[in-house]
Amino acid sequence: MCILCARPAEAEEIADYLGFKEQISGSEIAKVDKGHTFWLGSFKLQDGSELECYVTHSRRQGVQWFTADASMLLHILNPRFVVHAGVCAGYRDPHGKIK
Repeated sequence: MCILCARPAEAEEIADYLGFKEQISGSEIAKVDKGHTFWLGSFKLQDGSELECYVTHSRRQGVQWFTADASMLLHILNPRFVVHAGVCAGYRDPHGKIK
């Protein structure tokens, strides 16, 4: 599963919330630009199996960049599920955390 965010701060906050500590650079993945960062983790499903997951973000802000990066990442990495998170519902609370 891929959780794809528009901004690095959103991806980092989501990865932290999910407890994903392992982090790799896009340069460690064939055909992926070094400007990407991936946080790796997994979820235990009801049937007991594990669903591997990564959280990443677009290299730059803007709909054109997001579209290009999402297209490239989804084509190369071919995730089974994709979640686009952080753009519409994000806001900052008084403590500076993205909700």
